[in-house]
Amino acid sequence: MKKFQTELVRNLKKLTGCAIASIDTLTDIKLIGGKKNPMQGKVQKVSRRANIFLFVNGRSNSYQNMVKKRLAQEGKNPENFKLGKRAWGERIPNTPFVLHKGQVYLETIFVQKPKKVSYLQDGIAIDKADIIGFPVKKEGKQGGLNNKVQIRTFKLESITRFQCGDLSVIGEK
Repeated sequence: MKKFQTELVRNLKKLTGCAIASIDTLTDIKLIGGKKNPMQGKVQKVSRRANIFLFVNGRSNSYQNMVKKRLAQEGKNPENFKLGKRAWGERIPNTPFVLHKGQVYLETIFVQKPKKVSYLQDGIAIDKADIIGFPVKKEGKQGGLNNKVQIRTFKLESITRFQCGDLSVIGEK
């Protein structure tokens, strides 16, 4: 783990409850089509200034609580929502981290989507419409919720900037 990620983990392990933060990310995109896709392994997404909600799930599940609260606000029965099992990885107790295949990820909920999103192919800007096999993200039903709670989980090494209160760290990328 790089110095940036080590500092981020050390500071976020101190988190109790929840917090709002802002991040920039540079993530590799797994495209549809496998090895036959000529762009596979060459495309990255650059996101700037996404506002995120961090949570540790100490006494309850923050995601579940947020979904149920939004269901009630929409006049729907919050008891219709049943929290399922994690699709992948293992949440590290009392932290905002997920461990998966030896990699550490930061699990968040979008408060506000990134202010700017762009794409790179081999480090050169590319229009999203020109990307072959761009995946379509499916959101869960969340008990019929209209205003979905968007969980986003970022590999630590994909985070290039992190700001939360007095904590401000910038990656080496």
